[in-house]
Amino acid sequence: MKKILFPTDFSETANNAFLYAINLAKSIGAEVYVLHVYELPMITGSLSAGLIQNVYETVELGSFENFKDNIPQLRQIAKDNNLSDITIKFILEEGNFLYILRETITEENIDYVVMGTDGNSGVQKMIFGSNTINVITSMKIPVLSVPRGMKFDAYKNIGFTTVFEQKDKEALKYLIEIANRHKATIHCMHVSKDGKYNENALALWQKEFENDPILFEIFYDSDPVNAVLDFIKEKKIDLLSVVSRNKGFLDKIFSPGFTKKIANKNLTPLFVFHEK
Repeated sequence: MKKILFPTDFSETANNAFLYAINLAKSIGAEVYVLHVYELPMITGSLSAGLIQNVYETVELGSFENFKDNIPQLRQIAKDNNLSDITIKFILEEGNFLYILRETITEENIDYVVMGTDGNSGVQKMIFGSNTINVITSMKIPVLSVPRGMKFDAYKNIGFTTVFEQKDKEALKYLIEIANRHKATIHCMHVSKDGKYNENALALWQKEFENDPILFEIFYDSDPVNAVLDFIKEKKIDLLSVVSRNKGFLDKIFSPGFTKKIANKNLTPLFVFHEK
């Protein structure tokens, strides 16, 4: 059974992303690991060892109580959306968030990470800041980022950007599984900057995937990000997937300028796969 890791700070943004996580779990027959990480405060000065220990114990107790109090809320979200059958496991850890995240991925053999993105709170502040691309790359497993306020609906149009390389096929085959479960169409997009593209490669891909719900789209634009914006709008993409071979492209995708452009267009969730 596949495993999805859902890091949360129990914010509204995170709870919204949780619904995505359990719906994705339903789509692929996965179980969900809910991870909450807290850090003990750095205490400086001449406080006694006993007082410092009391502070740590208070923080630990408060974090545990917060964790315990929020578990029923997440289970209720699952119940309200007819997803009570999804196996959900809860993990509470103390330490550096990114370190714990990577350790949990390794120890639990996690397949995917799902997380909410919101520049003003919790997990988003820790992860999706200036080091977004480095973090995504360092995790080495697919990451689904869900924008604030976006409500889950059955996938109808899944976008996948590609350069028609063999390495892209692993991600595409995974998306086919999702598309079949949701009766969705995959729009396989290639951006040509100069009006040229590998026609032979396209023909081979069309032949290989002729029995799958895939449409191949060629967009012509000197700026790949502009092409992606047009692609999302024209094809009504409700899940965009990219392979993280191109750091510059991902930098633009997560840049403030790009975010501003799509702020009023309800940005689609972004599924980042990693080049093997």
